[in-house]
Amino acid sequence: MSGTNTPFQQPKRKVRSEGIPHYLTRIVSSPLEWIDDDEEKERIWDAASIRLSERSGRTGMGAISRSFRIPTRVEPLQENNTTRTDQSPSDTRDDAVEIELHEPALTEDNLGLKTWASSYVLAKKWHQMRTELSQAVTSVSDSHAAPFAILELGAGTGLVGLSAAAVLGVNVLLTDLPEIVPNLARNADDNEELLSSRGGSAAAAVIDWTKPQEVRFHQVPNDGRESEEICGGSVVAQTQLPGTRGLSVPIIVAADPIYSTDHPKLLAQAVECHMKRSPEARLIVEMPIRETYAAERADFVSCMQGLGLSLIREETDIGYDDWSEGRGEDLTEVECWMTMWAWKTT
Repeated sequence: MSGTNTPFQQPKRKVRSEGIPHYLTRIVSSPLEWIDDDEEKERIWDAASIRLSERSGRTGMGAISRSFRIPTRVEPLQENNTTRTDQSPSDTRDDAVEIELHEPALTEDNLGLKTWASSYVLAKKWHQMRTELSQAVTSVSDSHAAPFAILELGAGTGLVGLSAAAVLGVNVLLTDLPEIVPNLARNADDNEELLSSRGGSAAAAVIDWTKPQEVRFHQVPNDGRESEEICGGSVVAQTQLPGTRGLSVPIIVAADPIYSTDHPKLLAQAVECHMKRSPEARLIVEMPIRETYAAERADFVSCMQGLGLSLIREETDIGYDDWSEGRGEDLTEVECWMTMWAWKTT
């Protein structure tokens, strides 16, 4: 082969993933003396620092913003029962929505500031459950005691509840502990226009499962300072509306709520306080199947049955998590378990 028409090419250099942190560290620690522009130096240091933090695991990263694509309707099937792949852009433009989430840097043990695999798995199921939950959603319009169709317990970044508001077009209350709720409220506000365009809405509030009857709505006053206001709605519901408890919400949802021996009992306590006592009411829980929490999962089932709930549906799914050890590995595969519960009819 003469090579007359073949240009010379330098062989491509391969960078081993384990060598990247060392390379980035050298950039951050270098004075970059050969660069005269101080602003250019700062830009290089900043870029290297960000790339280094991204390879330090989620706990080493700063605040990030993420977008999650959520399907809004079941894909049509071909005659051979396979999902269509030949849809034009005009066919698919309304098949999904994008939920934008802010995740602050993780501090202490506030893992509710991260979006976990089970949340995304459940968020992508709302369009499949629309018909099954339609009766529960419709019941809200007939009751003055339950302005919210869905209550999310331990909402974290709010992906599950915000997706429900967008897909089902309902009012959702996102709740968590005081240190989590400000970011939860921010995500609800950031997605307000999307939810409104689809007939839904979301509010954020504090619910501590140890005292679930106290509901404190998160508000941002006119001067821009964040505050919380104790909601008396739950007290009114208990004392003036016989036969109801707490917020009397027809659909309660929770994703990855069990990571302590105390959580099954506390979750049951919150569900008992706020779940509407009606045949159409539903509790939906998605959780990862972690070997170390087998006893807690069994306790969860026992606690739900002890409330008088019956398991009417369960399924397993595979999700993917980005909780890594900072070595640049791929997403971690996570098996998730979804259960749906209803009040026993006996």
